[in-house]
Amino acid sequence: MSVKSLGTSVLCACCCFLITATFAQDNPLGQPLLDANGNIREDAFIHIPLQSKDAIYADIDGLWMKNIVNELIQFSQDDKDSGQLFWGRNLGTDAHQRSQDWAESYFAQLGLEGIYRRSFDLEPVWEMNHWEISFMSGSGEFSLESARPPEKAASTPAQGLEYELIWLGTGTEADYLGRDVTGKAVLIQDIPRPGTLRHSIRTEDAVERAYAHGAAAVGIVYGISDNFAVWQRTGSQPGFNLGFADGVKLRDLLGSGEKVTVTLNYQSETVPGRSGDSVLGVLPGSTDENIIILAHIDGYFDSASDNASGVAVMMGLIKHFAAIPQAQRRRNLIFMSSLGHHSGPGARWLHDEKESAMADTTMLINLEHVALVRTKYWGPELRMMNAVSPMRWWVWGSQDMLDVVLDAFQSFNVATTGDMENRASGEMGSVARDVPSMQVITSPEIKHTEQDTAEWVPAVGLEQIGRAYAKIIDGVNRLDKSAMLPKL
Repeated sequence: MSVKSLGTSVLCACCCFLITATFAQDNPLGQPLLDANGNIREDAFIHIPLQSKDAIYADIDGLWMKNIVNELIQFSQDDKDSGQLFWGRNLGTDAHQRSQDWAESYFAQLGLEGIYRRSFDLEPVWEMNHWEISFMSGSGEFSLESARPPEKAASTPAQGLEYELIWLGTGTEADYLGRDVTGKAVLIQDIPRPGTLRHSIRTEDAVERAYAHGAAAVGIVYGISDNFAVWQRTGSQPGFNLGFADGVKLRDLLGSGEKVTVTLNYQSETVPGRSGDSVLGVLPGSTDENIIILAHIDGYFDSASDNASGVAVMMGLIKHFAAIPQAQRRRNLIFMSSLGHHSGPGARWLHDEKESAMADTTMLINLEHVALVRTKYWGPELRMMNAVSPMRWWVWGSQDMLDVVLDAFQSFNVATTGDMENRASGEMGSVARDVPSMQVITSPEIKHTEQDTAEWVPAVGLEQIGRAYAKIIDGVNRLDKSAMLPKL
Protein backbone atom coordinates (compact mmCIF):
# COMPACT_ATOMS: atom_id res chain seq x y z
CA MET A 1 0.00 0.00 0.00
CA SER A 2 1.37 3.43 -0.94
CA VAL A 3 1.77 6.31 1.48
CA LYS A 4 -0.93 8.15 -0.49
CA SER A 5 -3.40 5.28 -0.20
CA LEU A 6 -2.61 4.96 3.49
CA GLY A 7 -3.46 8.63 3.91
CA THR A 8 -6.81 8.26 2.17
CA SER A 9 -7.61 5.19 4.26
CA VAL A 10 -6.78 6.68 7.64
CA LEU A 11 -10.44 6.79 8.63
CA CYS A 12 -10.77 3.07 8.12
CA ALA A 13 -10.86 1.29 11.47
CA CYS A 14 -8.81 -1.64 10.27
CA CYS A 15 -6.14 0.67 8.83
CA CYS A 16 -6.05 2.63 12.07
CA PHE A 17 -5.42 -0.60 13.91
CA LEU A 18 -2.72 -1.57 11.40
CA ILE A 19 -0.93 1.75 11.77
CA THR A 20 -1.11 1.60 15.57
CA ALA A 21 0.10 -1.98 15.69
CA THR A 22 2.97 -1.21 13.31
CA PHE A 23 4.15 1.83 15.28
CA ALA A 24 3.81 -0.04 18.59
CA GLN A 25 6.40 -2.64 17.59
CA ASP A 26 9.82 -2.41 19.24
CA ASN A 27 12.50 -0.75 17.16
CA PRO A 28 15.11 -3.39 16.30
CA LEU A 29 17.80 -0.84 17.19
CA GLY A 30 16.63 -1.00 20.80
CA GLN A 31 17.65 1.84 23.13
CA PRO A 32 21.22 2.72 22.13
CA LEU A 33 21.71 5.47 24.74
CA LEU A 34 20.41 3.54 27.76
CA ASP A 35 22.08 1.04 30.07
CA ALA A 36 20.54 -2.21 31.32
CA ASN A 37 18.69 -0.30 34.07
CA GLY A 38 17.10 2.11 31.60
CA ASN A 39 19.31 5.06 32.56
CA ILE A 40 21.37 7.14 30.15
CA ARG A 41 24.88 5.72 29.85
CA GLU A 42 27.64 8.01 31.08
CA ASP A 43 29.39 7.79 27.69
CA ALA A 44 26.18 8.77 25.89
CA PHE A 45 26.14 12.33 27.28
CA ILE A 46 27.21 15.16 25.00
CA HIS A 47 30.87 15.77 25.76
CA ILE A 48 32.84 18.74 24.46
CA PRO A 49 36.47 17.75 23.77
CA LEU A 50 39.08 19.46 25.92
CA GLN A 51 40.83 22.30 24.10
CA SER A 52 44.61 22.17 24.02
CA LYS A 53 44.84 25.49 25.91
CA ASP A 54 42.94 23.86 28.78
CA ALA A 55 44.89 20.60 28.91
CA ILE A 56 46.05 21.40 32.45
CA TYR A 57 42.50 20.60 33.64
CA ALA A 58 42.39 17.10 32.15
CA ASP A 59 43.00 15.54 35.57
CA ILE A 60 39.62 16.81 36.81
CA ASP A 61 37.81 13.61 35.92
CA GLY A 62 34.03 13.26 35.90
CA LEU A 63 33.96 9.54 36.59
CA TRP A 64 36.27 9.97 39.60
CA MET A 65 33.90 12.58 41.00
CA LYS A 66 30.87 10.40 40.23
CA ASN A 67 32.45 7.76 42.47
CA ILE A 68 32.61 10.39 45.22
CA VAL A 69 28.87 11.00 44.74
CA ASN A 70 28.21 7.29 45.18
CA GLU A 71 30.40 7.06 48.28
CA LEU A 72 28.46 9.86 49.91
CA ILE A 73 25.12 8.33 48.91
CA GLN A 74 26.10 5.16 50.74
CA PHE A 75 25.87 6.99 54.08
CA SER A 76 22.25 7.83 53.25
CA GLN A 77 21.53 4.25 52.27
CA ASP A 78 23.09 3.01 55.51
CA ASP A 79 20.85 5.43 57.39
CA LYS A 80 17.81 4.03 55.59
CA ASP A 81 18.90 0.46 56.28
CA SER A 82 19.27 1.28 59.98
CA GLY A 83 15.52 1.86 60.16
CA GLN A 84 15.39 5.66 59.95
CA LEU A 85 12.09 6.65 58.34
CA PHE A 86 13.07 10.23 57.50
CA TRP A 87 16.44 9.08 56.22
CA GLY A 88 19.41 10.69 54.55
CA ARG A 89 22.39 12.70 55.81
CA ASN A 90 20.26 14.91 58.01
CA LEU A 91 21.74 17.21 60.64
CA GLY A 92 22.01 15.75 64.09
CA THR A 93 22.08 12.14 62.89
CA ASP A 94 24.76 9.48 62.89
CA ALA A 95 24.73 9.52 59.07
CA HIS A 96 25.65 13.21 59.08
CA GLN A 97 28.45 12.65 61.58
CA ARG A 98 29.82 9.74 59.52
CA SER A 99 29.67 11.89 56.38
CA GLN A 100 31.78 14.58 58.01
CA ASP A 101 34.26 11.98 59.31
CA TRP A 102 34.53 10.80 55.70
CA ALA A 103 35.04 14.38 54.46
CA GLU A 104 37.79 14.97 57.04
CA SER A 105 39.51 11.76 55.95
CA TYR A 106 39.35 12.82 52.29
CA PHE A 107 40.72 16.26 53.13
CA ALA A 108 43.74 14.60 54.76
CA GLN A 109 44.17 12.06 51.95
CA LEU A 110 44.14 14.75 49.29
CA GLY A 111 46.71 16.91 51.05
CA LEU A 112 44.90 19.66 52.95
CA GLU A 113 46.61 21.15 55.99
CA GLY A 114 45.33 22.65 59.23
CA ILE A 115 42.17 20.52 59.11
CA TYR A 116 39.76 21.35 61.89
CA ARG A 117 36.09 21.13 62.83
CA ARG A 118 33.83 24.02 63.70
CA SER A 119 31.06 22.79 65.99
CA PHE A 120 27.54 24.23 66.24
CA ASP A 121 24.63 23.63 68.58
CA LEU A 122 21.65 22.52 66.52
CA GLU A 123 17.99 23.27 66.76
CA PRO A 124 16.03 20.33 68.21
CA VAL A 125 16.20 17.47 65.71
CA TRP A 126 12.90 16.12 64.35
CA GLU A 127 12.59 12.35 63.99
CA MET A 128 9.73 10.28 62.55
CA ASN A 129 9.33 7.02 64.49
CA HIS A 130 6.23 5.51 62.88
CA TRP A 131 3.79 6.42 60.15
CA GLU A 132 0.80 4.97 58.34
CA ILE A 133 -1.29 6.71 55.68
CA SER A 134 -4.25 4.78 54.31
CA PHE A 135 -7.30 5.52 52.18
CA MET A 136 -10.82 4.11 52.03
CA SER A 137 -13.31 4.17 49.15
CA GLY A 138 -16.26 2.05 48.09
CA SER A 139 -13.92 -0.68 46.95
CA GLY A 140 -12.20 -0.91 50.34
CA GLU A 141 -9.03 0.22 52.09
CA PHE A 142 -5.84 0.84 50.12
CA SER A 143 -2.44 2.48 50.39
CA LEU A 144 -0.42 4.50 47.88
CA GLU A 145 3.28 3.98 47.23
CA SER A 146 4.32 7.63 47.33
CA ALA A 147 2.30 8.65 50.41
CA ARG A 148 4.49 10.36 53.02
CA PRO A 149 3.88 12.46 56.15
CA PRO A 150 4.88 16.12 56.21
CA GLU A 151 8.34 16.98 57.48
CA LYS A 152 8.21 18.32 61.06
CA ALA A 153 4.76 16.76 61.59
CA ALA A 154 3.62 16.42 65.20
CA SER A 155 2.31 13.09 66.42
CA THR A 156 -1.33 12.25 65.82
CA PRO A 157 -3.45 10.62 68.53
CA ALA A 158 -2.59 6.93 68.88
CA GLN A 159 -5.76 5.89 67.02
CA GLY A 160 -4.94 8.26 64.14
CA LEU A 161 -7.06 10.90 62.43
CA GLU A 162 -9.67 10.22 59.75
CA TYR A 163 -11.00 12.81 57.30
CA GLU A 164 -13.18 12.93 54.25
CA LEU A 165 -11.13 13.97 51.23
CA ILE A 166 -11.98 16.80 48.82
CA TRP A 167 -10.18 17.65 45.57
CA LEU A 168 -9.43 21.38 45.48
CA GLY A 169 -7.43 22.02 42.32
CA THR A 170 -4.40 24.20 42.97
CA GLY A 171 -5.88 25.65 46.14
CA THR A 172 -6.41 29.22 44.95
CA GLU A 173 -9.20 31.40 46.32
CA ALA A 174 -11.24 30.64 43.19
CA ASP A 175 -11.17 26.92 44.06
CA TYR A 176 -13.09 27.59 47.27
CA LEU A 177 -16.05 29.29 45.64
CA GLY A 178 -19.15 27.36 46.65
CA ARG A 179 -17.10 24.79 48.62
CA ASP A 180 -17.32 24.00 52.32
CA VAL A 181 -14.11 22.30 53.46
CA THR A 182 -14.67 22.64 57.21
CA GLY A 183 -13.26 19.65 59.06
CA LYS A 184 -12.18 17.87 55.88
CA ALA A 185 -8.86 17.05 54.21
CA VAL A 186 -8.28 18.97 51.00
CA LEU A 187 -6.17 17.53 48.19
CA ILE A 188 -4.20 20.22 46.34
CA GLN A 189 -2.13 20.01 43.17
CA ASP A 190 1.38 21.40 43.64
CA ILE A 191 3.09 22.49 40.41
CA PRO A 192 6.91 22.60 40.39
CA ARG A 193 8.42 25.96 39.38
CA PRO A 194 10.78 24.19 38.64
CA GLY A 195 10.89 21.94 41.72
CA THR A 196 10.16 22.32 45.42
CA LEU A 197 11.67 25.80 45.09
CA ARG A 198 8.93 28.39 44.51
CA HIS A 199 6.41 25.65 43.74
CA SER A 200 2.77 26.66 43.38
CA ILE A 201 1.70 25.53 46.86
CA ARG A 202 4.20 28.01 48.25
CA THR A 203 3.69 30.91 45.86
CA GLU A 204 -0.10 30.66 46.27
CA ASP A 205 0.05 30.25 50.09
CA ALA A 206 -2.24 27.30 49.42
CA VAL A 207 -1.61 25.44 52.68
CA GLU A 208 -2.25 28.48 54.84
CA ARG A 209 -5.37 29.31 52.81
CA ALA A 210 -6.75 25.81 53.29
CA TYR A 211 -6.54 26.02 57.07
CA ALA A 212 -7.97 29.55 57.00
CA HIS A 213 -11.01 28.12 55.20
CA GLY A 214 -11.48 25.51 57.93
CA ALA A 215 -9.76 22.48 56.44
CA ALA A 216 -8.53 20.01 59.05
CA ALA A 217 -5.69 18.55 56.94
CA VAL A 218 -3.94 19.22 53.63
CA GLY A 219 -2.84 16.59 51.14
CA ILE A 220 -0.24 17.77 48.62
CA VAL A 221 0.02 16.18 45.17
CA TYR A 222 3.56 17.02 44.05
CA GLY A 223 4.44 17.51 40.42
CA ILE A 224 2.89 17.11 37.00
CA SER A 225 4.70 13.89 36.12
CA ASP A 226 5.99 10.61 37.57
CA ASN A 227 5.46 9.76 41.24
CA PHE A 228 8.03 11.63 43.32
CA ALA A 229 7.97 10.92 47.06
CA VAL A 230 8.35 14.12 49.09
CA TRP A 231 7.96 15.16 52.72
CA GLN A 232 6.81 18.76 52.26
CA ARG A 233 5.63 20.60 55.35
CA THR A 234 2.04 21.48 56.12
CA GLY A 235 2.74 23.88 58.94
CA SER A 236 1.63 22.84 62.42
CA GLN A 237 -1.47 21.02 61.12
CA PRO A 238 -1.91 17.42 59.91
CA GLY A 239 -1.32 16.56 56.28
CA PHE A 240 0.28 14.19 53.82
CA ASN A 241 2.15 14.14 50.51
CA LEU A 242 1.62 12.17 47.31
CA GLY A 243 3.40 11.87 44.00
CA PHE A 244 1.61 12.87 40.81
CA ALA A 245 0.58 9.38 39.65
CA ASP A 246 -0.90 8.50 43.04
CA GLY A 247 -2.60 11.89 43.30
CA VAL A 248 -4.28 11.31 39.94
CA LYS A 249 -5.70 8.03 41.25
CA LEU A 250 -7.39 9.84 44.13
CA ARG A 251 -8.51 12.73 41.93
CA ASP A 252 -10.16 10.34 39.48
CA LEU A 253 -11.85 8.39 42.27
CA LEU A 254 -13.29 11.62 43.63
CA GLY A 255 -14.20 12.71 40.12
CA SER A 256 -16.24 9.55 39.63
CA GLY A 257 -18.38 10.50 42.60
CA GLU A 258 -16.86 8.10 45.13
CA LYS A 259 -16.44 9.16 48.73
CA VAL A 260 -12.80 8.81 49.81
CA THR A 261 -11.42 9.12 53.33
CA VAL A 262 -7.84 9.31 54.52
CA THR A 263 -6.47 8.07 57.84
CA LEU A 264 -3.27 9.61 59.17
CA ASN A 265 -1.30 7.98 61.94
CA TYR A 266 2.23 9.08 62.73
CA GLN A 267 4.38 9.32 65.80
CA SER A 268 7.33 11.69 65.92
CA GLU A 269 9.61 13.37 68.44
CA THR A 270 11.84 16.42 68.65
CA VAL A 271 15.22 15.78 70.25
CA PRO A 272 17.16 18.72 71.76
CA GLY A 273 20.80 19.03 72.69
CA ARG A 274 22.55 17.74 69.56
CA SER A 275 25.44 19.37 67.72
CA GLY A 276 27.05 19.16 64.30
CA ASP A 277 30.34 20.11 62.66
CA SER A 278 31.64 21.82 59.59
CA VAL A 279 35.04 20.55 58.45
CA LEU A 280 37.66 22.97 57.09
CA GLY A 281 41.12 22.54 55.63
CA VAL A 282 43.67 24.65 53.76
CA LEU A 283 45.77 24.21 50.65
CA PRO A 284 48.44 26.85 51.27
CA GLY A 285 49.31 29.37 48.60
CA SER A 286 52.18 31.83 48.34
CA THR A 287 50.41 34.91 49.80
CA ASP A 288 48.23 35.70 52.81
CA GLU A 289 45.08 36.05 50.72
CA ASN A 290 42.37 33.39 50.66
CA ILE A 291 39.74 31.90 48.38
CA ILE A 292 37.04 29.97 50.24
CA ILE A 293 35.31 27.05 48.48
CA LEU A 294 32.38 25.48 50.29
CA ALA A 295 29.81 22.73 49.75
CA HIS A 296 27.16 21.56 52.20
CA ILE A 297 27.20 17.86 53.03
CA ASP A 298 23.76 17.38 54.59
CA GLY A 299 20.87 16.20 52.47
CA TYR A 300 17.46 14.59 52.36
CA PHE A 301 17.52 10.93 51.27
CA ASP A 302 20.26 10.02 48.74
CA SER A 303 20.61 13.75 47.90
CA ALA A 304 22.79 12.95 44.93
CA SER A 305 22.33 16.37 43.37
CA ASP A 306 21.63 18.23 46.63
CA ASN A 307 24.44 18.06 47.51
CA ALA A 308 26.69 15.09 46.82
CA SER A 309 27.33 16.74 43.45
CA GLY A 310 28.78 19.85 45.07
CA VAL A 311 30.90 17.88 47.53
CA ALA A 312 32.26 15.72 44.70
CA VAL A 313 33.37 18.77 42.71
CA MET A 314 34.98 20.21 45.84
CA MET A 315 37.02 17.00 46.21
CA GLY A 316 37.94 17.16 42.52
CA LEU A 317 39.23 20.69 42.96
CA ILE A 318 41.30 19.73 45.99
CA LYS A 319 42.84 16.82 44.07
CA HIS A 320 43.69 19.09 41.12
CA PHE A 321 45.20 22.00 43.03
CA ALA A 322 47.08 19.77 45.49
CA ALA A 323 49.11 18.48 42.52
CA ILE A 324 50.28 22.02 41.68
CA PRO A 325 53.40 23.30 43.50
CA GLN A 326 52.59 25.72 46.32
CA ALA A 327 54.71 28.44 44.73
CA GLN A 328 52.34 28.42 41.75
CA ARG A 329 49.24 28.84 43.92
CA ARG A 330 48.89 32.56 44.57
CA ARG A 331 46.19 32.38 47.23
CA ASN A 332 45.41 29.95 50.03
CA LEU A 333 42.48 27.72 49.10
CA ILE A 334 40.24 27.10 52.12
CA PHE A 335 37.81 24.24 51.60
CA MET A 336 34.75 23.81 53.83
CA SER A 337 32.50 20.78 54.04
CA SER A 338 29.64 22.76 55.55
CA LEU A 339 27.37 20.97 58.00
CA GLY A 340 24.46 22.34 55.98
CA HIS A 341 21.49 24.66 55.85
CA HIS A 342 18.45 22.38 55.52
CA SER A 343 17.93 22.63 59.27
CA GLY A 344 21.14 24.23 60.43
CA PRO A 345 23.25 27.39 60.36
CA GLY A 346 25.05 26.61 57.12
CA ALA A 347 27.58 29.26 56.17
CA ARG A 348 25.91 32.11 58.07
CA TRP A 349 28.68 32.07 60.66
CA LEU A 350 31.08 33.32 57.98
CA HIS A 351 28.89 36.41 57.67
CA ASP A 352 28.40 36.81 61.42
CA GLU A 353 32.15 36.60 62.00
CA LYS A 354 33.31 38.07 58.71
CA GLU A 355 35.90 40.39 60.26
CA SER A 356 37.87 37.34 61.36
CA ALA A 357 36.46 34.38 59.39
CA MET A 358 36.80 36.14 56.04
CA ALA A 359 39.74 38.41 56.71
CA ASP A 360 41.95 38.57 53.61
CA THR A 361 39.38 36.62 51.61
CA THR A 362 39.30 37.69 47.98
CA MET A 363 36.57 35.35 46.74
CA LEU A 364 33.93 32.89 47.93
CA ILE A 365 32.71 29.97 45.78
CA ASN A 366 29.67 27.86 46.63
CA LEU A 367 29.26 24.40 45.10
CA GLU A 368 25.60 23.39 45.28
CA HIS A 369 23.47 21.22 42.95
CA VAL A 370 26.06 21.70 40.24
CA ALA A 371 25.38 18.90 37.73
CA LEU A 372 21.95 17.62 36.68
CA VAL A 373 20.54 15.73 33.72
CA ARG A 374 18.52 17.97 31.45
CA THR A 375 14.85 16.98 31.23
CA LYS A 376 11.78 17.50 29.10
CA TYR A 377 8.15 16.99 30.07
CA TRP A 378 6.35 14.55 27.78
CA GLY A 379 2.78 14.15 28.97
CA PRO A 380 2.85 12.75 32.52
CA GLU A 381 6.50 11.71 32.17
CA LEU A 382 9.70 13.62 32.87
CA ARG A 383 12.12 12.39 30.23
CA MET A 384 15.89 12.52 30.70
CA MET A 385 18.08 13.92 27.92
CA ASN A 386 21.73 13.16 27.17
CA ALA A 387 22.73 16.69 28.09
CA VAL A 388 23.53 18.65 31.24
CA SER A 389 20.87 21.00 32.55
CA PRO A 390 21.50 24.77 32.41
CA MET A 391 21.82 26.41 35.81
CA ARG A 392 20.94 29.61 37.56
CA TRP A 393 24.02 31.70 38.31
CA TRP A 394 25.36 34.50 40.48
CA VAL A 395 28.50 36.63 40.28
CA TRP A 396 29.25 39.45 42.73
CA GLY A 397 32.41 41.26 41.72
CA SER A 398 34.05 43.35 39.05
CA GLN A 399 33.70 43.24 35.28
CA ASP A 400 37.16 41.65 35.13
CA MET A 401 36.01 38.90 37.45
CA LEU A 402 32.84 38.39 35.40
CA ASP A 403 34.91 38.08 32.22
CA VAL A 404 36.97 35.31 33.84
CA VAL A 405 33.80 33.45 34.87
CA LEU A 406 32.08 33.71 31.48
CA ASP A 407 35.21 32.63 29.63
CA ALA A 408 35.42 29.50 31.80
CA PHE A 409 31.72 28.70 31.26
CA GLN A 410 32.24 29.03 27.51
CA SER A 411 35.36 26.88 27.56
CA PHE A 412 33.68 23.98 29.31
CA ASN A 413 30.12 24.12 27.98
CA VAL A 414 28.55 25.26 31.25
CA ALA A 415 25.06 26.38 30.27
CA THR A 416 23.22 28.98 32.35
CA THR A 417 20.03 30.96 32.27
CA GLY A 418 20.29 34.05 30.12
CA ASP A 419 19.52 36.34 33.03
CA MET A 420 21.70 36.27 36.13
CA GLU A 421 20.04 35.93 39.55
CA ASN A 422 19.61 39.17 41.49
CA ARG A 423 20.52 37.38 44.71
CA ALA A 424 22.41 34.25 45.71
CA SER A 425 20.54 31.31 47.21
CA GLY A 426 21.22 28.22 49.27
CA GLU A 427 24.41 28.07 51.30
CA MET A 428 25.64 31.27 49.65
CA GLY A 429 22.62 33.42 50.48
CA SER A 430 23.81 35.00 53.74
CA VAL A 431 27.40 35.75 52.66
CA ALA A 432 27.15 36.55 48.95
CA ARG A 433 27.76 40.30 49.24
CA ASP A 434 30.43 40.20 51.94
CA VAL A 435 33.24 39.47 49.47
CA PRO A 436 33.38 38.82 45.72
CA SER A 437 31.46 35.60 45.22
CA MET A 438 29.94 33.26 42.65
CA GLN A 439 27.92 30.09 42.21
CA VAL A 440 25.92 28.08 39.74
CA ILE A 441 22.94 26.15 41.08
CA THR A 442 19.89 24.33 39.81
CA SER A 443 16.77 23.21 41.66
CA PRO A 444 15.02 20.54 39.60
CA GLU A 445 11.86 18.54 40.18
CA ILE A 446 13.76 15.85 42.09
CA LYS A 447 15.09 18.30 44.69
CA HIS A 448 14.23 17.16 48.24
CA THR A 449 12.52 14.00 46.96
CA GLU A 450 13.38 10.35 47.47
CA GLN A 451 14.17 10.27 43.74
CA ASP A 452 17.26 12.50 44.03
CA THR A 453 19.44 9.56 43.06
CA ALA A 454 22.76 9.03 41.31
CA GLU A 455 21.43 8.65 37.76
CA TRP A 456 20.41 12.33 37.84
CA VAL A 457 24.04 13.45 38.28
CA PRO A 458 26.02 12.90 35.04
CA ALA A 459 29.78 12.51 35.27
CA VAL A 460 30.23 14.89 32.35
CA GLY A 461 28.36 17.59 34.26
CA LEU A 462 30.65 17.20 37.27
CA GLU A 463 33.63 17.36 34.95
CA GLN A 464 32.44 20.48 33.11
CA ILE A 465 31.75 22.53 36.21
CA GLY A 466 34.83 21.21 38.04
CA ARG A 467 37.10 22.27 35.20
CA ALA A 468 35.31 25.61 34.88
CA TYR A 469 35.79 26.41 38.56
CA ALA A 470 39.45 25.45 38.40
CA LYS A 471 39.94 27.80 35.45
CA ILE A 472 38.06 30.54 37.30
CA ILE A 473 40.33 30.16 40.33
CA ASP A 474 43.38 30.38 38.08
CA GLY A 475 41.89 33.39 36.31
CA VAL A 476 41.06 35.41 39.41
CA ASN A 477 44.49 34.58 40.84
CA ARG A 478 45.88 36.81 38.07
CA LEU A 479 43.76 39.70 39.40
CA ASP A 480 44.63 41.79 42.42
CA LYS A 481 42.05 41.89 45.20
CA SER A 482 41.13 45.49 44.38
CA ALA A 483 40.46 44.50 40.75
CA MET A 484 37.87 41.94 41.85
CA LEU A 485 35.65 44.22 43.93
CA PRO A 486 32.26 45.30 42.52
CA LYS A 487 31.75 48.96 41.64
CA LEU A 488 28.85 50.07 43.84
